[in-house]
Amino acid sequence: MRNAGQSAESKPPARRRFPLARLRVVSQSVFLFLFFFLLIHTGVRDAIYAPRGDTSLPWPVRFFFNIDPFVAITSALAAHSLPRGLLWSLAILIPTFLLGRFFCGWICPLGTLNQLCSSVRSGWKRGPRRIAANRYHGWQRIKYYLLIALLAVAALGSSLGGVLDPISFTARSLGLSILPAADYGANALFGWLGASPLRALQAVASGLHIALNYILLNVAQPHFRQAFFLGVLFLGVLALNLGITRFWCRAICPLGALLGACSRWSILGLEKRSANCQDCNRCLLHCQGGDDPLPGAKWRKSECHLCMNCIDDCPESGLRFRFFPPRLTTIEAPDLGRRQALTSLAAGAAALPLMRAGGSARAGRDPRLIRPPGALDESGFLDRCIRCGACMKACPNNAIQPAWQEAGVEGFWTPVIAPRIGYCEPTCTLCGEVCPTGAIGAFSAREKGWSGGGAQPIRLGTAFYDRGRCLPWAMATECIVCEERCPTSPKAIYLVLAEVADSTGAKRQVRQPWIDAERCVGCGSCEYACPVRGLPAIYVTSVGESRSPGNQLLLGRAQPAPALLPASGEIPGWTQSRPLRTFDAQSLWQYVDGDADRYLHAGVQRTLTADYRSAEGVELTVDLHIMTNADGARRIMESESTAGSRSITLGEAARAYDQMLTFRQGASFVRIVAFDDTPRTRRALVEMANGVARKLR
Repeated sequence: MRNAGQSAESKPPARRRFPLARLRVVSQSVFLFLFFFLLIHTGVRDAIYAPRGDTSLPWPVRFFFNIDPFVAITSALAAHSLPRGLLWSLAILIPTFLLGRFFCGWICPLGTLNQLCSSVRSGWKRGPRRIAANRYHGWQRIKYYLLIALLAVAALGSSLGGVLDPISFTARSLGLSILPAADYGANALFGWLGASPLRALQAVASGLHIALNYILLNVAQPHFRQAFFLGVLFLGVLALNLGITRFWCRAICPLGALLGACSRWSILGLEKRSANCQDCNRCLLHCQGGDDPLPGAKWRKSECHLCMNCIDDCPESGLRFRFFPPRLTTIEAPDLGRRQALTSLAAGAAALPLMRAGGSARAGRDPRLIRPPGALDESGFLDRCIRCGACMKACPNNAIQPAWQEAGVEGFWTPVIAPRIGYCEPTCTLCGEVCPTGAIGAFSAREKGWSGGGAQPIRLGTAFYDRGRCLPWAMATECIVCEERCPTSPKAIYLVLAEVADSTGAKRQVRQPWIDAERCVGCGSCEYACPVRGLPAIYVTSVGESRSPGNQLLLGRAQPAPALLPASGEIPGWTQSRPLRTFDAQSLWQYVDGDADRYLHAGVQRTLTADYRSAEGVELTVDLHIMTNADGARRIMESESTAGSRSITLGEAARAYDQMLTFRQGASFVRIVAFDDTPRTRRALVEMANGVARKLR
């Protein structure tokens, strides 16, 4: 038998190109190009502005997030519902049960980048060291323990798994660090070439700069906090491949662990024909997964990326993939220790309470924690946000930044608006469009309501003045920049002419700015434009945000909420057969599991439900959904099926069905459901609806 090191370093025969191996390289190239293309075009450069002012993107920029099974499962566990679009992940998950981890070897962009970096070391790491590095190692089980811990965190209500999800990690690192750095370097280079005394060089540089601005570079140079840290972390992950092939994929990736666990039932496997083997060990030279394809060792199905390199490298054709291979030479399930798995589960279950007990955003909100428009309340937002950075990449004014301390440990890298860096554009809706999990719901410019569209506006917070720094208030110096920049219609900032004394005692008239808190939407344009350097004279806090009924600017003592559903006897002949139940936006899934997303995106604040019984024995259930504004109630009403219904006169709009009646009135949407279908029941539905409508007036 030949020595493994000598045979590995001996000159191999001409390498055969296995057809599937060639196809895999083509697939990786196509999907890597597609990932970069969609990431580059996740932004205002390609936005289409409709006549009503809405922005939209012509490309499906959420494609890779929608096919990510790890994102789908953690979002479903944390939010108790699956956001629309993530069902596409079944296109990856179901074939995995049949074929194995094909996503890792054929599609994953981070896996392809890791493989490219791993190939760099091929020229200097040879022989026994290279073969030993490509054998299976016990530390490859770390990713399964991470998966267990992250699933436990998700089950408790947090999408922290997005920090390590490979699609989120790659999009966040490239979009917030590597691509902005490339923009800066390219602009600096072309600026230097443009200053050259050679006119030909100037012309070439100018042409290349225009072309790159059109296809690659951003419209304006983006700047993101923590860009250096994100870039170093990403480059460090790629650099680890110089020592160990696809280290991230083998040891860390939770998506790879999930797909590896699912692949244990796959019917496609590796067949080893030991009679043909000459112990050359060339099957290990380019193995991507560390799954031990060599004869004499059991092949580890959960670690194989289906790269086909072992078949391509084998000179004796002793390996082949086939359906239903012999199981005697295969380890089908991940090699996990029960004690380690239970420890990982306990660590994940303990991590979230520790973070929240330590002062997370849910416990004590930082006043500068300003979320993008359309964001869910903080609890629901942290349930869904996977820290992918798509909203930050799409923001045209660079206003959305990764959180550091504002949102606590649990909210690390989630999006926040930093008005001193950029402000929220009045007609922009891109952050809601690109969010893959519904943490930021889709909204239109009309629903945003910052330009006098008639709807109740989406409020991010409220602006306040620091009069000790404001030029008209503290220094008797005229300044109306904030009033000029205020985008709301009518303006939230107004000027009052006042007589003040300067340092000499002379009196002068100065226009001093004031805030109308009812009109301010917290866009940050005033803070961004404030000419006072350092700390601005006007600043925005999250108080008054429309996404959180509890984070409001309370002026005066709060009044008890009125009874909105009829009590027993209030409608003659009707009594409540079950006590009133109340659900907020975070607990609504407990009542309408599977359909809560529709109400959350329409801005539901509270849901009341009660059961009633009439003297004639008719039983009804009344659901009252209180939305943020009337437009939310309209959206819910319009999303209801009209099949088998008729329009009736009640409230602002109403429809009657055989066993149900729905109507909207103001910011309320009401659904009344009966338990049988008789003429008496239909009359009872209308009677109860009129009684509820009277309570809502």
